[in-house]
Amino acid sequence: MLHSAEYPVYGRYGFAPATRHGGFTVDVTASGGLRPDLDTSGTLREAAPEEVRRLGPALFDEARRSRAGAVSRPEWSWRRRTGAALLPGEEWEAPTVLVHRDGAGEVRGLVAYTVDGKWSDRVPDATLTVTDLVATTAQARRALWAHLLSVDWVRRIEVPDAAPDDPLPLLLRDPRAVRPLPHPADCLWLRLLDLPAALTARTYPPGLRLALRVADPAGHVDGVWLLRTGADGSAEVTPDGGPADLALDAAALAALHLGGEQASRLVAAGLATELTPGAARRADTLFRTTAEPWCPDHF
Repeated sequence: MLHSAEYPVYGRYGFAPATRHGGFTVDVTASGGLRPDLDTSGTLREAAPEEVRRLGPALFDEARRSRAGAVSRPEWSWRRRTGAALLPGEEWEAPTVLVHRDGAGEVRGLVAYTVDGKWSDRVPDATLTVTDLVATTAQARRALWAHLLSVDWVRRIEVPDAAPDDPLPLLLRDPRAVRPLPHPADCLWLRLLDLPAALTARTYPPGLRLALRVADPAGHVDGVWLLRTGADGSAEVTPDGGPADLALDAAALAALHLGGEQASRLVAAGLATELTPGAARRADTLFRTTAEPWCPDHF
């Protein structure tokens, strides 16, 4: 896994972008706030840096397991996020951090943000920037957003990076108040080295079969591979000597792996070839994920 500085470089080595990066801004006044029918139960309390380092890792680890593409955060990253371990010359502005607990007292969410305090024409015109938002329940996410939308002086909320399918617009009285930030881009790049290990590490719709002819000049995943899914969503991947359904190279398969790309789109772009009718549609069904893949951390 890596983040690519230049798009043309890593494709030559079998890498491909598997997640997308992008964010949005919210016009607080135009949004009208959250819809009144939403459950925002639970309690919010400001957390000191040491409490964030204590509570954050387990919360984030639970959240990331529900999102393909999210990677673990090592201990040093939490120290850096809380100002305890900065790089030489790095500046750090202490964010406000709130922790959400449910009715049973369990930690279900966390948000960190800064506010610039700007005024225009003698009236508040501040922008709130969300630097981290983690939630393991819908109620926690809604409660965190209810707070963000209520912060005094704030006219705009900026989220520099968010999941492509973030539900926030649908939580607002007016979803049009949410606008994407310019220049969305690819994010996490993958290279598959052990095809059976990679493809059996995820789940699929049950009862499907697809034979893939993979071209890999480096030889790691070259050949025809048969993917069969069981009733429980698990998969069996074996080398196969029979005819293939879909032909593609290692990079195209890496793009499909997390569910962020469609085989039918690859076929339309000339990056994959249907060898049996309906194979691309079957691959779309196989590799699709409930939530779009997203990597909230850059490394």
